Amino acid sequence: MTASEKKLFVIGTGTGLVVAILAAAILIVSGHHTYAAESTSPVSRAMKQPAAAAQPEANQGTQPGTTLELTPAEITAAGIQVAEVRTAALKTDIDAFGRVEQPEAQLAAVSARISGRVDKLYVQYTGESVRRGQAVADVYSPEVATAVEDYRLAQENRKQLRGSDEAGARAQADALVNASQRKLELWGVNKEQIDAPASVGVPHTTLYASASGSVVERKVTQGQYVNAGDTLFTVADLSQVWIKADVYEDQLPQIRRGQEVEITSEALPNRTLHGRVDFIEPQANQQTRTVPVHVHLANPGMKLLPGMFVNATFISHAASESIVVPRSAVLDTGTRKIVYLARPNGVFEAREVAVGAPSEDLFPVTSGLVRGDKVVLSGNFLIDSQAHLSSGMSGMYGGSKEFAASAPNPSAPTPASGSSTAATTKINLQTDTPLKAGADNAFNATLVGPDGKPITDAHVTVTLVMPAMPSMGMPEMKSTFELPWSSGKQMYVGKGQPGMSGSWSVTVEASRNGAVIATIHTHLSAK
Repeated sequence: MTASEKKLFVIGTGTGLVVAILAAAILIVSGHHTYAAESTSPVSRAMKQPAAAAQPEANQGTQPGTTLELTPAEITAAGIQVAEVRTAALKTDIDAFGRVEQPEAQLAAVSARISGRVDKLYVQYTGESVRRGQAVADVYSPEVATAVEDYRLAQENRKQLRGSDEAGARAQADALVNASQRKLELWGVNKEQIDAPASVGVPHTTLYASASGSVVERKVTQGQYVNAGDTLFTVADLSQVWIKADVYEDQLPQIRRGQEVEITSEALPNRTLHGRVDFIEPQANQQTRTVPVHVHLANPGMKLLPGMFVNATFISHAASESIVVPRSAVLDTGTRKIVYLARPNGVFEAREVAVGAPSEDLFPVTSGLVRGDKVVLSGNFLIDSQAHLSSGMSGMYGGSKEFAASAPNPSAPTPASGSSTAATTKINLQTDTPLKAGADNAFNATLVGPDGKPITDAHVTVTLVMPAMPSMGMPEMKSTFELPWSSGKQMYVGKGQPGMSGSWSVTVEASRNGAVIATIHTHLSAK
């Protein structure tokens, strides 16, 4: 090896040794910081996971079993309220719009018994009341005139044969008179008209009402010629009516025959009528996705008239008591329903629950909770936003810790407040339920960003929509209003007015710099 080659070898060896020492130092330093972060902050450990691995968790929302530990000061600052789970026998109300209909089983037709000309009408108006047996029209018929002449000739023939020795002839004459008389009576010519002298003229056939009620259809005018069997009037007994209420498909499982229904109408102010479900139609309206339900109802004072609109409330009483929680306790993450249980020492655990149909401000819980559990009623949104974003409460209050629980639990409900579908920003809506139709209702919303801090400079709008009901001649109803930021209440506050009673689809949208950052969809009832 030459002197120059030895020199190069020494330089290369020295350089490699320096590089190796630096690399080792970097590895040691890196390993130290990674270990320190993992050993002192589980939150930081969660945040340092690769984005690809963390993404599925974000899409699924908060995982059941996730817990947060807060100090008493943090619990007070978050406004967290806790209540004990109880049992109750729920009463479920389903609101629907209805229309007064003629009761099909109480319709009667007044028909012509014979062809002829209507010479006189005793009923002049549609809607006029008639009594059973009341004369409604006189009809002149050439056939009746011929039959009257035949009857009179039969009487003359019987008179002539009265002194005859032929018993058979006398019996035949009597039979002919009786047959002629019976024929006229079937056509509506009474005995006084039949026995009237010929000078009176040919009697008319009088038509009588076959039932008491109101004339709902008139198909004849005076002087009109009619055929035998033609319907001249339709009479409906409106002492009882049908209410045809449109019930949405998802509400149909809660409707059954014989179920109690409360009816209110502007025609009967400050009064509630009580009826029962009589019939559920076997086909849904393809445009409105509703099913007509018929309610049999007494009509006091005949105040409800066919075509009037009413509000129907279907009432369902639970057969037994069940576990219940307030609506505000339940968060809908989109894939599951979550409540937060209050554990000792300021620990809150996410618990998945399964619920039934809501009743006023309560949810029946079918699984996930037992009586005596303590759940968060207020402040659960803030807890959930931190757990969902894997950033703890430290971003807002400082010092809180997050860790995974060892015993996850099952299913959950739909609150009156919705949860955002966005993965990074959450919006929560609060309002009184049910809403008051035709009046201003308070709507409040909170908006929390990815860092767990409230967003105060967004544009928040609420849209109320009631779908069109073509079968009832009702167009779509829509109302949009804004929720401005209130620095005093530290939330977005505004007022909105549902135009009428019923179920409204609600959409809340928050945008910032022209981009939508959070949206929720829910349903609210107005009364």
